Amino acid sequence: MTVTPSVPVLRGSGGAVLRHDGAALTLRRAEDEIRIPLEAVQDVVTSGRTVTVELRMPQGAQAVVHRVEGVSEAAAGMFATAVNAAVARLPESDPSLDGAALVTTRSLADPHAPGVRGRFLATGLLMAVFSPGLAALVAGSVIVVVRGRPLGLLVILVLGVVGLLLNAVCVALTAQAKNMWHLPRRGITVQAGFTSRGKTTRVYEYTDQHGETHTFNTSRGTTHVEIAYDPRHPHIAVGVFPVVVRLLMTLATLLSWCAAIAWFALMIFAAIDGV
Repeated sequence: MTVTPSVPVLRGSGGAVLRHDGAALTLRRAEDEIRIPLEAVQDVVTSGRTVTVELRMPQGAQAVVHRVEGVSEAAAGMFATAVNAAVARLPESDPSLDGAALVTTRSLADPHAPGVRGRFLATGLLMAVFSPGLAALVAGSVIVVVRGRPLGLLVILVLGVVGLLLNAVCVALTAQAKNMWHLPRRGITVQAGFTSRGKTTRVYEYTDQHGETHTFNTSRGTTHVEIAYDPRHPHIAVGVFPVVVRLLMTLATLLSWCAAIAWFALMIFAAIDGV
């Protein structure tokens, strides 16, 4: 009995992955995925650690190839032998066949991923939301140094770290409160199904509009919970709560900001009065 070895999956430089999936070759890179039907393949050629997939083209047409570098040399030979054997078993193709026309490309890039401008705005927003804590820390430090109390700087730094932590809590609560109001109205509401139980929460799964699965953790719920997710960033989701719960969350957020502002004021007064 002849045993046919498995066709290896080739992993090349830059994260490229070339595999033989039955009736086609799939070349996956960071930004896209290229599907090459076997009918479009003329030959698979190896040269050291480089594999080249040559496409069928009409006579006189410019050659079209897909190349993967940095693969295992041994695996490349096995891959080429297996694919060329599969191509040879296909019915004879039309000499005028344009293999490139059969190739399809699917973009893997997130169309909503932030570009340079988006990252710049995100950095600016991050600095803005932490500006109260940073401002209080800088102001308090300057005051104690100007007044000639360098030992007081240590106290201000400790108070400042606590203030920044309070600032971070306020930002997180603000984002959560905003999503609790915004996503049920502007996002996509679905049922998430229970999958497992964590140490303190229950884990649910939901599928977004692109067919990708995401997890959602909550301490409440039975077999299903109703959640709303952001269509631009499907991994961001919140539970759908009654208005009373959302109002309580908003109140808690406002109280947290009041506590943080009071703490920042305490830092400034401590620096002025002499810590």
